[in-house]
Amino acid sequence: MSGHQQTVLLFEQDDEVNVQCDEQRVVLRAQLTPADLEFPLQSWCLLGQSSLAHFQGALALAPATGHLWLVQCLPRQCSQKHLLKSLEVLLNQRDTWRSVTARLRKAGRKFQPTSLRQLPH
Repeated sequence: MSGHQQTVLLFEQDDEVNVQCDEQRVVLRAQLTPADLEFPLQSWCLLGQSSLAHFQGALALAPATGHLWLVQCLPRQCSQKHLLKSLEVLLNQRDTWRSVTARLRKAGRKFQPTSLRQLPH
């Protein structure tokens, strides 16, 4: 990306991914959620806390839209290879978070109490 400030917008189905470059840094953003959060914001924040041990992307809330985003900053002089690898990792982080929240949203298995007297010995 050349010039002083540029933004590249990409779309993967309904999700936005953007790369913004200014004089000092490159900012990668991947949309994590639509505006209507099915999973409580506090739960997303808990995921963010443990996710930082494995990923570089930080959680951000867009106040105008209510979307949650994963955001990562890179130095302006990073190589194209490093930028593309970082973008790939950010998208993997997004997909990991989505799969974890999908599992957590599913209703847990309901257990029926069993009387110990009814079990054969």
